[in-house]
Amino acid sequence: MSSILTTAGDLTKVKGVFGKNFNTPIYMQFVPGVCVEPIVSTETLKSYDNSKNVNSILAIPHIRKGPKKKRTDCNDTDRYFPLFRGMVEVPAYGDPVLLCDFGGVKYYLGPLNTENNVNFNDDNMSEPEINLSSGNLSREQNEVLAKGESLNFKKINYKRMSKKWNSKLDETKAYKETHGDMIFEGRHGNSIRIGSRSENPYVFISNGRQPQFQQEGFSDGSLIAITNKGSLNQHFGGYYKQEKDDDLSNLLTVNGFTLASDNVTPSENPPNRLMSKLVSSVNGDVNANELIYNYGNIENQNQMLFHSDRITFNSKTDDIYLSSNKDIHIGTKRHLTISTAEDLIIESERIYLGDPNKKEMESMVLGDKLLKILDETLSALSEATSLFYGSALPLTDSTGKSPLSAKLSPIQKQLKQILSTKHKIEQG
Repeated sequence: MSSILTTAGDLTKVKGVFGKNFNTPIYMQFVPGVCVEPIVSTETLKSYDNSKNVNSILAIPHIRKGPKKKRTDCNDTDRYFPLFRGMVEVPAYGDPVLLCDFGGVKYYLGPLNTENNVNFNDDNMSEPEINLSSGNLSREQNEVLAKGESLNFKKINYKRMSKKWNSKLDETKAYKETHGDMIFEGRHGNSIRIGSRSENPYVFISNGRQPQFQQEGFSDGSLIAITNKGSLNQHFGGYYKQEKDDDLSNLLTVNGFTLASDNVTPSENPPNRLMSKLVSSVNGDVNANELIYNYGNIENQNQMLFHSDRITFNSKTDDIYLSSNKDIHIGTKRHLTISTAEDLIIESERIYLGDPNKKEMESMVLGDKLLKILDETLSALSEATSLFYGSALPLTDSTGKSPLSAKLSPIQKQLKQILSTKHKIEQG
């Protein structure tokens, strides 16, 4: 039973023609209930190995005709399906829900937000069932079972996400006044936020946020940010770095965002190998902070951030294209490796190995031209002679016994070994 005809006390009490009070039945399309078992896959106990039942639940309505059903007595007649086709949030054991009946099909909405807790909300209309408890468990565990909840569900007090007024991005005269966002919150520190600062839109996808934080930040396990205006530091500011998962009292404050390749100490990496320094150098010694960290201060300076412990791009069957209207910068604290089964082709007007602004930069050598010059030099030396009383004599080695050509000939034969058979460089 889901939708039901019932009365609501004084709210439906009317007077008849003879002054007698009576209750007028009202039709309740949605009835509050509790989830007894969520069917999250065909492996779930009450799925009956039917894929059509995935994401359905077994539930008990709190308002029904006749005696209330016990949780242990629920069967396929107590199955409810998600009300919406393409969007569903499957409840957990003991979650409060709304139940209804349309066209003979039972549906659910929920879980309900009885306590404004993103992790779990108690069903305030349910009564414990002692028969669900076990003598092999602790008192706390038996209390959980008696309420129809799962022992495997980890309750963590994650704070609801909020949106604080941002003095740099919220263009409003009223202090601390801003509008809300559309937020999709998971149970364990994950979320999607679709919102804006003033009329400038953004989308944030966050995962692995710590329970005490109410907004996305650089301390999240992973963060994807799509912004229309504002620098990354303006949106997220400083953040807290948790050194140990179980220690929330000792948080390290980090003032602003820094590229991982530049987040080093002099002992870790020589100062002349910083990505920011090279970026500044190739742009005419422009302030790297302006180029890297302050982008977004102008209207419609759109940018995206991918921030995580590891990022993998994998194209299974076709190409990956990285294209930029200006520069592409790659920085790393350790090694940059490129591996290919065939060719590595770099098409560029100029190629520099090292800082291009250093005065001691030297030009690369063209191997084929060098080979030709060396070969001609050795040939000339081999054929060289000296004049002795008008007679030409071949040059000899330092001993004066062997002709110099005998030593130069083997060297000349090895010259081609200096040329790579695989790697080529453009003339110019």
